[in-house]
Order: sequence, then C-alpha cells, then structure tokens
Amino acid sequence: MADHTRTTPTTDSVPSAEGAPPPFTVAVVGLGGTGLALARRLTRAGLRVIGIDDDPAALVRALRLSPGERPRTLTRFPAGVASADLVIEAVPEPAALKRAVLASLREQRRPGTPVLTTALTTPLGDLEDAAGPDLFALRFLRCDALDAVELARAPRAGDAAAARVVEVLTAAGIKAHQVGDRPGSLAPGLLLGLLNEAAWMVHDGYASAEDVDTAMRLGCGWSDGPLAALDAIGLDTARDVLARLGDLGGGLRAPAPILDELVAQGALGTKSGRGFHRYGEGAAQRRTVHPTAPPGRNVVVIGSGTMATGIAEACARGGFRTTLLARSEEKAAAAAERIDFALRRNSASADAGSDETGPASWTATSDRSVLASADIVVEAVVEDLEVKRRLFAELGTVCPPNTLLATSTSSLPVGACTETAGRPAHVLGLHFFNPAPLMPLVELVPGERTSAHTLARARAVAERLGKQTVECGDRAGFIVNALLFPYLNEALGLLDAGETTTATLDLALKSVGGQPLGPVRLLDTVGADVALEVQRRLHAEPTLWTPAPAALLEQLVATQHLGRKTAGKGVRAYLTARAAAPVPAAVAA
Repeated sequence: MADHTRTTPTTDSVPSAEGAPPPFTVAVVGLGGTGLALARRLTRAGLRVIGIDDDPAALVRALRLSPGERPRTLTRFPAGVASADLVIEAVPEPAALKRAVLASLREQRRPGTPVLTTALTTPLGDLEDAAGPDLFALRFLRCDALDAVELARAPRAGDAAAARVVEVLTAAGIKAHQVGDRPGSLAPGLLLGLLNEAAWMVHDGYASAEDVDTAMRLGCGWSDGPLAALDAIGLDTARDVLARLGDLGGGLRAPAPILDELVAQGALGTKSGRGFHRYGEGAAQRRTVHPTAPPGRNVVVIGSGTMATGIAEACARGGFRTTLLARSEEKAAAAAERIDFALRRNSASADAGSDETGPASWTATSDRSVLASADIVVEAVVEDLEVKRRLFAELGTVCPPNTLLATSTSSLPVGACTETAGRPAHVLGLHFFNPAPLMPLVELVPGERTSAHTLARARAVAERLGKQTVECGDRAGFIVNALLFPYLNEALGLLDAGETTTATLDLALKSVGGQPLGPVRLLDTVGADVALEVQRRLHAEPTLWTPAPAALLEQLVATQHLGRKTAGKGVRAYLTARAAAPVPAAVAA
C-alpha cells in the first residue's frame, strides 16, 4: 500500500438526524480473524470503525470487504487510536504480545478512553500494568454470532469507563453480561471443553463429524453441532486457546490431535472453506440414507417406565404391531392407560380429513410368551447392568433365531448388557431420547460382532418411526451423554467454587454460548440423580477422559435436591440454603 491510511465511505458517513447523538468511533487494533469479525460487526451496526494493523495483507483483506462491512478507516498503528471513543485490542492471544500492544495503546489513547482486550486465557491482572486504567476483557466464543459477550473488568477500571463500554456495545446491538475475571470466562471455557471432547471422538474414530454434530443438534437442540462450532471459531484459534487453558490447569484435556492434523493441512474451518466439514462450493451434501433391511412387524418393548411407554407409543404410531411387556399385570395396566391416553389425545387433534389409518394394534401384558413371536425386542428396563444381563440371557433362549435384540441403555456399554444373549450378530444399542415419541434422534450402537443386516434392520425401525439415526462405537454415554454430562458437571464445579451465580451462568450460556437452556436449568430438568449416575459411569469408563462427579452434584443428590422432580428443590434452592446456613462456631473461631 502506498499510503498508510485509507478512508472508505460506509453507511455511517451519512450525517445523523438532527438531535440524534453521533455514532461512536471504535478503533479495532489487529485485523486477524477475531479483529476483522469485530470490525465488520461494529460497522454493520452503524459505528465509525477504524481498523488498525501493521500487516499490509491484513489491511488489504479488510479493504476487500463489502462497503456495508468495511471499516471507515484502515490504517497502520498508531494512527486513529487517539480519536477513538473505545479501543479494542484484538491481536493473537500470547500474553507477551498483548502486553506489548496494550502498552503502546496506553501511550496513544486519550485519558479516560476504555480499552477492551480479547484475551481469553490471560487474566486482566496480568495485563493491567501494561494497559493502564480502564481495562476490560471482551470474551465470547464465536465471532460469527456476536450478539452477546461476557464483559470482565480489571481492578482499576472506573465506573465512567464501564458505563461507556456498555453504552458503545449497546449501540452496536451487543448484550454485555458482567462476569468475573477468570481464564476461559464462563460460556467460552465450558463449551470449549465440550467441543474438544467432540473433536476427540472424531480423532478416535468413535463417530464421524457429521454424526457427532447431528446428535447434538437433534439430541440437545443445538443450532450447530460442536464440530461446526469449532470450524466457525477457527481450528487454529481453538487449538491454541485450548492448549493455553490446559496449561493453566483446571482439568481441561489437551487439544485433540486431529486439530493439529487439520491445521497442518490448511483446513482451518469456515475461513479456509474446509475443516471438519466443507463450506462454500465444496460443501458436501447431507449423507444419503443407507439401504435398509425389512425390520419385521412385531415389536415387544420390555419395561413399564417413562422410556418404555414412550418407545411403545412411538412404535404403535409407526405402524408396528406393538406389545409392552411389564413385570406384572398391575404395571401393564398402568402403562396401557398412559399409552392409550397419549394415542387418543393425539388422534383427537389430528386433521379430520386425514387418510391416516391411525396407530397399529398394540397391547400391554405381563405374559412373557409374547417373546416367542417377536421380530424386534427393545429392552427399556431399569438402568442396572445385572438386571439387563439376566434379561438378555432369557431373550437369547426364548426369542426366535432372527429376532433383533436391542437395549435402550443410555449409559451402560451395549456389549456388557447383551452378551448373555449368546447372539452377538443380532444385538445392538437403540438409544432413544426422552420423550421418545417426540425426540427426533436415535443413537445406533453396534457391538463388535453386530451384523450389517442387524444394523440395517435397526436403522429401518428408526426411519419408520420418523427418527434420524447416528452411529457410534460401544462405550458408556455414546455421543450425546458423553458430551453433555461432563459439561454439566464442570458447570457445577464453577458454582461450588463461587466463581459465578446460577442466574449469571444460565444467562451467559444461553446468550453468549447459544445454548437452548442454561446448564442449571438443564440439570434441574434432567435430574441431579440421573446426572450423578451417568457421570459416575463415564468416570469409570477406562476409554474416556471424564472427571469424577463434582462435590456439589453429590451433595444435591444426598439432600434430595434433584430438580424438577422434587418441586422447589433444585440447584438454586440448594445453593441459596447453603449460603444462608449459619457458620459452625468452630469454623467461625
């Protein structure tokens, strides 16, 4: 570039309406991936943006942006800093580089001008001496969805500067959640750990990137899957942040080696058009449905609890001749009442002009002779390994030779549950999600010797029920639970340590992290007892890297603060009561 400064017209060059306050001027220092995304976001919001970088290539990339996203001015450092109402430092993460840049900014910015750093792994206390007063941290997970951020404040940041930061962010349409200063912050740190575990699944060959992402979208309500989220963050950026957070301790696992492999290939995610997925013209179409084998018509669902009745209802709706097999006639009658009510309720709300013939015939019984004519058996009894093993031993004896035998276990290894059947080619896991009639996902979990024919039949069953399937290896937790419950466990660790409050944590994860539910509300919905049992099993699985259950999770279950199932006794109620409890005299002394 021949000149160091380039002014480009944008929408904010139009004079403001009479009486309206002029737009703020924001200097963004560092026009790499994060800085350029910030500059684009602020420009689109109508703020005057000065893009600053000493790399000519970075300035050229910014100059090529569309007029509606291009900063008003593009220049080399330090031009433009002194005229800014707010300065954002967005250079790469190493603390030494950030300190050097912040020290230079201190010499250039006007007194009282707030400066925001995008440092995610470096505490503000380590940067404040270089930056001077009025330092804040702007923390988020993805630049492409920047409608909310976590905002941390350095000790010497003044109230006037804090008000100015919030005023500018509000003008840009960005919600600021006030949080404490900790490496990784709240939503970014919690979710990066989950995203890394998803990358490890792909690295280990446990599941494909497409199946991992589909499982979390359909099983947890994510808008994007975890690997698509890593692609959006940038695989190089995510790898480096994960490595630094791991070095700081706190239990984060080392970055999955597949991140290094992809980065070495130049596959950096959406910014390079290729990462765990392909983007743009090279994007792959969604996987076509595999050819399936006829599944058979007679389904027996064993159990009488919520999951068993839900699976039986789904099978009846799918046109299977369905039998729910309970331990007693009393349990069978109760289950039949629930299923019949659900079927009649939905039939009454159906379109009167529909040509649908309605659900297939179904029944509930305790007569185990129905197993002798079953094409498909789905076990949905209590989540107890020995109970399941005894049941599958029976199934191997009484069911026809070609019966598909499936366990709906959510956290136990399929092989351990089903090996007693003595039919390794005909067994697998068929993991439904609650409520089974509504949730669109089923995890298919073949064992080491499950035949291709059995797997195809199981997929056909799920497709007939209107479900989408994902496939994964046989180990505790499968895809969704193995990612979800350690994340909830870590969130409880933050609460137990007093790092945040339940309200702040849920708001941050929903707003900044893009989650459909915050971790506290989600845990109360799932049940602390369920979470504890799953976390224990994940921790005991030798092939997984899963921490032990958090002390707070153990306490919730011990005091019967289980969440929604114990009305008024959830995570919030327990923490409130614990905080209000008198300190023992011995401790107070």
